[in-house]
Amino acid sequence: MDVILNPPMNNSAEKEGLEWLRCDLHNHCENHDLIEKYVEGAAKRLDVIALSNHAQKPIFFEQHRMVESARQLLPEQLVLFGMEWNAPLGVHANLIFPVGPNEAENAYAFARAHDRLGSGGEPTPEGALAALATLPADERPVLFFNHPAANQWSHQAVARYIEADHGCVIAGMEALHGHQLHASIATLDPLTYPGSAVGGLSDHVYGGGRPLSLLAHSDFHVHKMSYQPDYPLGVFNHSLVGVPAGSRSAAELLSALRAGRSYAAQGHWLNLSAFHLGHTQVGQVWNGGQTSGQIALEASEPLKQVELIGCLRAGAASAVLREFGPLEAGTHALEFEVPAEARGFIRLRITAASQRRPNPGCDGTKLFQTSAILLASQHTTGD
Repeated sequence: MDVILNPPMNNSAEKEGLEWLRCDLHNHCENHDLIEKYVEGAAKRLDVIALSNHAQKPIFFEQHRMVESARQLLPEQLVLFGMEWNAPLGVHANLIFPVGPNEAENAYAFARAHDRLGSGGEPTPEGALAALATLPADERPVLFFNHPAANQWSHQAVARYIEADHGCVIAGMEALHGHQLHASIATLDPLTYPGSAVGGLSDHVYGGGRPLSLLAHSDFHVHKMSYQPDYPLGVFNHSLVGVPAGSRSAAELLSALRAGRSYAAQGHWLNLSAFHLGHTQVGQVWNGGQTSGQIALEASEPLKQVELIGCLRAGAASAVLREFGPLEAGTHALEFEVPAEARGFIRLRITAASQRRPNPGCDGTKLFQTSAILLASQHTTGD
C-alpha cells in the first residue's frame, strides 16, 4: 500500500494546561499472528490505541492476549481494551475499559450477557447500562456510538440510551465513518453525515445540554487487508483528546472523553491551538460573562472554510452561526461574539480546500471538527 502521510502537526495547548493525544479507538485484529502488522507505524502516528474486536465472535474472547502483545510492541503508547458491541436499538457501539486486572473479565462478561448477536437473549439499553453502572467506578468503561450512518442510529435510540445512563458511561459519538477506502463509504458526504451534520445526532445531544466527545477512527481491519485494503492506524481518521499536560493515563483519557474534550480529524493538516468563549473551552460549560470568542489555528494547507455551528437559544435548531474563509495556509486568529443571554452550544467544523487524501484513497472532503462548548448563561433580564 502506497501511503503518503504528512508529519502530524503539534496539537498541544500549553496555555490551557492540556496535551492533545492522538487516538484511534475503533479498529480490529482477528489473527494473533498479525499483531505486528496491526501496530506497524502506529508509534509514529498515535499516542493511544484501543483494540475493539466484535463482541459476538469467538476470537473476541482471546483479545486479552492480543492487547498484551500490542502493549509489548508499543511500550510508549497507551493500548486499551475495547469492544465493538452489537447494541440493542442500533447497530454498533464501542466500549473502552479502564486499564486494570479486570478489564478483560468485565468486557467478556458484558458481551456474554448483553450483546445483541452473541448473548442468545434480547438485551435492552436499560439492562446493559444498568449492568455497567454496577461496576466499580474505576472499572467502568466509556461508550461511544459507532458510525452513526442513516438507518443505524436514530435520535430516539440515542435519547433512550442517555436516559438510561446512570453510570456516566456514554461519552461520545463518531462524527465520521471509518473504512475510509471502501467504495460505499466514499459516496457518503461528510458534511451531511449524521454525526457531523448541522442539526444531526450530535447536535441533538448538545441541544439537551449534555457533553459529548466527537470522534473519528479508522475502523481498520488488518486481517482483511489482502482483499479489502484500508488506511492503517492513524494515517487518516483519528481523534484528539485533551488530557492534563504530562498525564497520559487511561483514567485521565476516559475522564476527558466523558467531559467532551475532543476533536475529530481527517488527516494531519491542522493545529487548532485555541477555541474559547471567554475562558471557556471545549468540554466546559460557559455560564455567561465574557461574550467574545477566539479561534487560533495553524494550517499546513489552505482552508475552504471555518464554520461556527450551534444554537444560541434553548430549543432552537442548530445552524451555521458564522463562517470564515477561504484562508491561506499559515497561522490565523479569528474572533466571534455570542449574546450575553445565549443558551445552547457552539462547535467548529473546518474544511480543507484541497480534497487530496493519502494514496491510494480517492479524493474527498477533509474535515476537522471539535466537540461543543455548552452554553448555560446565567444572564437575567430583570423582568
